[in-house]
Amino acid sequence: MKTFMKTSLLFLMLCCALQLTSADTMSSDLANSICCFNETSKIPLKQLESYFWTSRICPLKYTVFVTVRKKRFCGNPENAWVKRAMKHIDKKSASNSAK
Repeated sequence: MKTFMKTSLLFLMLCCALQLTSADTMSSDLANSICCFNETSKIPLKQLESYFWTSRICPLKYTVFVTVRKKRFCGNPENAWVKRAMKHIDKKSASNSAK
């Protein structure tokens, strides 16, 4: 009976530790998240500086573009203009890092 109690207590402690760890990760994701629910029309490539993906806690996986003026716009990664814009930014970043 003592072994069962010790095992149960250990299992309970591990579950609590796991819950605390995942809750901390989720709260940090929530604090740093930007979710997109609609997308913008095309943005001129010369205005784009960078992009990143929406958080994993968002219902839609979108691309968030950041302009040189630090404004953010959402784009559906399935759209051709979004794919083109991402490639443009990737090439620009690669050439800047090579310098």
